[in-house]
Amino acid sequence: MKIGKAFLLGATALSAAFICLPAIAAEAEVDTQESEANNTGIQDIVVTAQRRGENLQKVPIAVTAFSGEALETRGLTDPQSLEGAVPSLTMSRQATSNFPYLRGIGSQAGAGVDEASVATYIDGFYIASNLSNQYGFNNLERIEVLKGPQGTLFGRNATGGVIQLITKEPSQEFKGNFNAGYGNYQTVDFDGYITGGITPELAADLAVQYHDQNEGFGRNLVTGNDVYKQWDYAIRSKWVYSGDSTKLTFFINHEKLQSNGLLNRLTPESLAAKGLTEIGRFNFASYKDPWQRSRKVYLGFRVEQDLGFANLISSTFYANNNQIYASTTDTQQSTIVYRPTDATDSARDKSKQFSQEFQLLGNAESRLQWQMGAYVFRFKSDTILSLQDPFRAPNPIVFGSAKTSSFALYGQATYEIVPDVKLTGGFRYSWDEYKTFDSRTSIPSLGLDIAAPDRKANFGKPTWRLGIDYQMTPDILGYISYNRGVKSGGFSIYAQTAPGYAPEVLDAYEAGLKTQLFQRAVRFNIAGFYYDYKNLQVQVILPGGAASQILNAATARVYGLDADFEVVPFENFTISGGFGILDAKYIDFPGAPVVGADGVRTIINAGGNRMVNAPKFSGSISATYVVPTQIGEFRVNGSVSHKGLSWATPGNILPFNAYTLLNATIGWTSSDGRFGVDLWGRNLTDKVYYGFRIESPFGHSQMDAPPRTYGVRLKAKF
Repeated sequence: MKIGKAFLLGATALSAAFICLPAIAAEAEVDTQESEANNTGIQDIVVTAQRRGENLQKVPIAVTAFSGEALETRGLTDPQSLEGAVPSLTMSRQATSNFPYLRGIGSQAGAGVDEASVATYIDGFYIASNLSNQYGFNNLERIEVLKGPQGTLFGRNATGGVIQLITKEPSQEFKGNFNAGYGNYQTVDFDGYITGGITPELAADLAVQYHDQNEGFGRNLVTGNDVYKQWDYAIRSKWVYSGDSTKLTFFINHEKLQSNGLLNRLTPESLAAKGLTEIGRFNFASYKDPWQRSRKVYLGFRVEQDLGFANLISSTFYANNNQIYASTTDTQQSTIVYRPTDATDSARDKSKQFSQEFQLLGNAESRLQWQMGAYVFRFKSDTILSLQDPFRAPNPIVFGSAKTSSFALYGQATYEIVPDVKLTGGFRYSWDEYKTFDSRTSIPSLGLDIAAPDRKANFGKPTWRLGIDYQMTPDILGYISYNRGVKSGGFSIYAQTAPGYAPEVLDAYEAGLKTQLFQRAVRFNIAGFYYDYKNLQVQVILPGGAASQILNAATARVYGLDADFEVVPFENFTISGGFGILDAKYIDFPGAPVVGADGVRTIINAGGNRMVNAPKFSGSISATYVVPTQIGEFRVNGSVSHKGLSWATPGNILPFNAYTLLNATIGWTSSDGRFGVDLWGRNLTDKVYYGFRIESPFGHSQMDAPPRTYGVRLKAKF
């Protein structure tokens, strides 16, 4: 196995740290005792990365976590903003979905039935559909990003990692907060949260959120209408009953969204190939405006029963997603007169999900910590796809339905073999059935309706975790682990006669350190990793461009380093951030299709090319300074994030150029904490970058990321 210089250097640094850290253990332990005595330093964060509450610094997994307060301070309100704060995380935006990539592992498969390679969980419930991850929350307790395959405890399609959103627990105390804001582009925001006790054992909360951007970033020069506008709202409620040995939790989530920013503009290179020029960064010329409407409903119910020797947990979840959109590709960007020659990609996706999980968690206070469980999953999606393109008749309409059924058994145990040294072993086996049915292609212009055969496939794959960790001091943890992750195989819903694709398998080797030093004024966590990747699933555009297909790339390998840090150099001043160094390449990828800027399609072996959405370097730094005064507390936060060059497709001819973003917030909170005001700005330098780029039958298309935005937010608490 050939390992590059960067990985060797990283492994050497980690090994040296393992050797040297015990030498400073005594000093670190003294620092810890002094910190605890003075109650100063960085506060602990409790995470559920191993499906139970634990101190972040005691968990032998690479995790980046943000408290609700930190999310608000840094303005991390949606998936796109989250990528600027988490090393090695990239959020690719395609039409109506956000596609997370962690350490180069992800998926851009955009049909409603397709699942991501980085799993999303809300309050411990798995959210299957790629169309469900345009989330924005105002009631978050914290966000956890788990890096690397989490195949044992999370299992389903957590090949690249897991993003966990944990909402606030209702309180017996009656309290709440309301925020109202106004920003450029005539943007109005409002959110509120209230909670309180219903009975001595029952508490509930209600969270509401409203966003209305009434002025678009650009205009359709044919229709004269604004584009890149968005309106959405969400209502969420959680109810918790806490008895002597029983806890019941019920939550409901309802969201609606409308936007008209689903515009695929040709890149400058593709325009040049057609002899055309751009007509503005967010402008376009088409006889139709793009649009999107979506609705999401989630219901979750959890029962937790204390059995004495263990906790028994039952988790039941239901999700319903409904989305319809029309995404326009402007092929005549130099023309501003009516001309019905642009392609409109329209689709409708309906999906329903049901899952049931049973967990048995052993008492965490013994030397042996264990848990086991069973998981049942059902997912059904109905899809309609239509491409209306005057130059590519006969413009078929594709109908299809797909269903996934899965069952899994799993268990994991951690045993303290000698004081401060723990050995972990976990195993999971999943049985998956994937089938497509009621598939057909309709060609109205020719009077044809062609039925496709039903397809069915069964997959059974194991995943596992092996690890050892050493608590060198109360504030220094070292660990080594080997994990296998698997993403299930299936069929491409749009390529109705294509053969299926096999499960992808990722073997991950990781070594890491978690440290808190200098009286807990410094928290620094670092991990080095190496991935062997087989049967990598990659989405490619089919000939003619009317649909896409998922293929298995032969092999790939990934290695790198990522780190998080937080420093409190003096009282009221905090610096935090992180970085990721990544080398991700296809080893062998025969038959990889490549579409040039002129729309010409060729076939290559992409072996040796860099994997998509895998920048060699990404990093961020944020600083917050708090100034207490007699009239209240003033707070200044500034953050800078950088994303290096990466590629949008396996052919490595369509780049995401490197970019740097600057965000800032200036705020004031009254002395009693009841009132406040924030002035905020995002992308203050108005950097041009892209949320998504793709090969298309017209050449290369792209979706622009938001420009500079700014505004004011008024806050009140009671």
